Amino acid sequence: MRTTLRHLGTGETDAELLTLCASGGAATWGGTWAACGLPLPHCAFHAVTGCPCPTCGATRCVAALVHGRVGEALGWNPLVFACLAALAVVNVYAATVLMTGRPRARVSLSALEGRIVRVGCVCLLGANWLWVLHRGV
Repeated sequence: MRTTLRHLGTGETDAELLTLCASGGAATWGGTWAACGLPLPHCAFHAVTGCPCPTCGATRCVAALVHGRVGEALGWNPLVFACLAALAVVNVYAATVLMTGRPRARVSLSALEGRIVRVGCVCLLGANWLWVLHRGV
C-alpha cells in the first residue's frame, strides 16, 4: 500500500468535495424526512424473507447517534456504526484540505492488497450479519 500527498491534477475528481456533498445531502435528506414526520422505510429483504438484512438496524443506529446514545447505536448495527464513525473522520479531513488547500492523501493498493481488502469487507459484512441475526433486529 502506498500513500501519497499531492494536489489534484487537471480534470481529476475531487473526492473530498464529492464526499462532503454526498454526506451533507444525505444528512439533509434524512433530517428533512424525519422533521416532516414521514414513515420510516421498510426493509424489502426482511419483508420477503422474514430475516433481517446485513444493514437492518441502520436507521435505528443513526437515530440513536443523533440523540447521543452511542452504546445503543453500536448495538443496533456495529458495521453501520463503524462506517459512520469513519465517515465523520473522513469528513473532517475533507473539510480541512478543502479549506486550507493542502495536498490530498491518495492511497494505491496492489492487486493482492485490493483482493485482501475486498475479502476483508465481505468477512466484516458476514460477521455483522451474524450479529444482526443474533440480536434479532
